[in-house]
Amino acid sequence: MKNENLSLDKKSFTLYSTTVMDMNGLVKAIRHNNLGVRWRAALALGDLGEPAVKPLIRALKEHDQDVRWLAALALGKIGREAIPQLIRAMHEKDYDVRWHATRILAEIGEPAIPQLVSLLSEGDSDVQWHSALSLSMIGKPAVDSLILALKDKHWWVRTRSAWALGEIKDTRAVEPLIQSVNDQDWYVRWSAADALGKIGDKRAAKCLGTALKESDSYVQVPALWALGKLGSSISVDSLIGSLKNPDWYIRWGAADALGKIGDKKALEPLTRLKDDDDDYVRRAVNEAIEKILANNSKIAA
Repeated sequence: MKNENLSLDKKSFTLYSTTVMDMNGLVKAIRHNNLGVRWRAALALGDLGEPAVKPLIRALKEHDQDVRWLAALALGKIGREAIPQLIRAMHEKDYDVRWHATRILAEIGEPAIPQLVSLLSEGDSDVQWHSALSLSMIGKPAVDSLILALKDKHWWVRTRSAWALGEIKDTRAVEPLIQSVNDQDWYVRWSAADALGKIGDKRAAKCLGTALKESDSYVQVPALWALGKLGSSISVDSLIGSLKNPDWYIRWGAADALGKIGDKKALEPLTRLKDDDDDYVRRAVNEAIEKILANNSKIAA
């Protein structure tokens, strides 16, 4: 057995150092017991380019996590030529395969953006989210394509795009997301408001204040959180008004946001809610009051 391993070690060195490489030998070598042999085999497969893509995709399905990781390393090294097979791998039932494909496509970066954007329209919600995640990991190069996707006919494409833009936090997305707060679909409006809060650009304050007039609390609350992050004078007045809302979820969101802003103007309206009927609201109110008092103590000091 020892001689057999030595033979395979020697073969792996030879494979990597010669121009004629044995594909099957390299694929076997990434399963070898010796980590050094595995690494050299993975690097060699990465150098081979497109012919190695399919065997490496199959290796992503191995039970051995090290084999999966090394196959992913090699695919990332191959880059652009691996994109079509990686896009197919996004549809695999195995979660780890999808995750590796998501991560590798993000590492490949800009060349993968068009295919990833096209995946946002897939019927499988998990594929949608993995593609949105990959685009968010690519970051700024994906912003223009994601902004265009905010106008897609499918609500889920617009939703995933808004989410990814919020994760990237590029201010180029502020105006398009402000428009999306008025989208016909409530889930898109929710995602756009949440994304604007993550970006933190004060241009969004007036628009988010308008979103508080929405009848749906699932749109209002993300707007409340976003206003809390922005912290403008418009935010404080709007949030104080939301403390009177009959929906506990909105009162809770408004109290939480006012605590984040820390403006002492909110102390009196919050104090009136200390005996609110809802336990979550009372807790948020007390925490908000503590934060505002602490914030103003620091300012005074």
